[in-house]
Amino acid sequence: MRSWLFPAPAPAAPRTVEATPQQVIATGAAGAAYGGDGVDGERGWRRAGTGGHREVPWWTIEKARIYSVAAYRSNPMARAIIDTYTAFCVGDSGVSYQATNPDVAVVVDQFWNDPRVQLGALQDRMLRDHLLMGETALQLLVGRMSGVTRIRPLPVSQISDVRLAGGNPLWPAELVLGDGAGDGTTLTVAGVNDLTALRDGEVMWWRSWMALLDDVRGDPFLSPVLDHLDSYDQVISNLIDRTALARYLVWDVTIDGSQEDVDKFVAARGGTHVPPSGSVEVHNEKVTWESKTAETRAEEDSIASKNVLTLVAGGAGLAKTWLAEPDGANRATALTMAEPVRRRVGGVQRLWLSYQTELCRYAVDQAVAARRLPQLVTARDPRTGREYPIPASQSVTVTGPSISASDAEFTAKILLNLSTGLEKLVKSRVLTAEAARIAARKAWEDYMGIPYTAELDSPDANPDDVAQAVDDAHPGGTPPIV
Repeated sequence: MRSWLFPAPAPAAPRTVEATPQQVIATGAAGAAYGGDGVDGERGWRRAGTGGHREVPWWTIEKARIYSVAAYRSNPMARAIIDTYTAFCVGDSGVSYQATNPDVAVVVDQFWNDPRVQLGALQDRMLRDHLLMGETALQLLVGRMSGVTRIRPLPVSQISDVRLAGGNPLWPAELVLGDGAGDGTTLTVAGVNDLTALRDGEVMWWRSWMALLDDVRGDPFLSPVLDHLDSYDQVISNLIDRTALARYLVWDVTIDGSQEDVDKFVAARGGTHVPPSGSVEVHNEKVTWESKTAETRAEEDSIASKNVLTLVAGGAGLAKTWLAEPDGANRATALTMAEPVRRRVGGVQRLWLSYQTELCRYAVDQAVAARRLPQLVTARDPRTGREYPIPASQSVTVTGPSISASDAEFTAKILLNLSTGLEKLVKSRVLTAEAARIAARKAWEDYMGIPYTAELDSPDANPDDVAQAVDDAHPGGTPPIV
């Protein structure tokens, strides 16, 4: 079976280990032990300056990007994986920002809803691109006088070199776009300036799903399952072909006699055509009709497709019932499988929200550099109402939709049982009233999905005020009920 990323081992050397030498070279796992060039096939060398790093070769990353895009556009299961992550991480109520200072909120709102940026509306496309490519490069276009920030996406496949500050793989300093022969464009990577404590730079560069701490380039999310997605596609195609073959029917007619008798029988029938449906064929005991159908063994392909899909779903971090065969598990089993999947999807969402938070904080720092905002602003703790000074950029966070399934009845029961339990613990003097109040606030944030504000601390709060506080906590859309 054809492999998308890794060449098959030679027939004389069957695979008996976890990875073949070809796969070790293609993944860069050997480091400086031995290497090879995926372009001309040369072996036994390593690129100058790579040392002992086990970086994935550029040709492997580029092939993974090519096949990831091709799989998303042509393989329905690959599209289901990417769209499932996109829908849970940034879909539903969408991604929104929160700012604890009103002046900062104005700047972030202008950046978030800029007609030439539309960052909120781009979230699904940006995350989908990041999942398929493993990296995102956004050129930062900043007005010299106004400090207004806009973005321009750059193709990450044009990044020919990444220059590190002090050789530290955690500190990417510059991206070189072009052929890498000195004629490329060099852009500084955005980061916090140690002198001004403000973010500056020309390009926002995000890289994800690296295997090792010293990896420099990101890896496409679908890389581990690309070959298996292709295998699943082939098995399904074979199953479809065998289904069509199962409908193929021929008639084996035996004539008791010589070839002359056979010719006479065919001539009398007017040919060797198949009897029309509903017709009657009349013959004597010397003529025998027997139907012939192909033995397809489609059940073997069906079992194989389920096994391959299990491998694909597990490698993608999803339950198989989320992608296909939802009738293969009852509700209890599905709920049990949902928790590890929710944590995996939640990890991708937290990573993406941290990227968006950094982008918004860059826009705030540019406004500070243009003196549209002071470097320190007064922030208000939404839980206690206490005010304190913080850097302007630190007052911004980006939040996303809840990963958990919406179930209002389930949420109401949990909050009711929790309130009853807290009340009993306070009466029995196991908990203090303040401890119960902290637990109730935590429950509100976990199950309602929005921060607890000081305005909600009064038991006599107007329900309309509570509803308004919930709406204010989600400027990007209707809050989810979890």
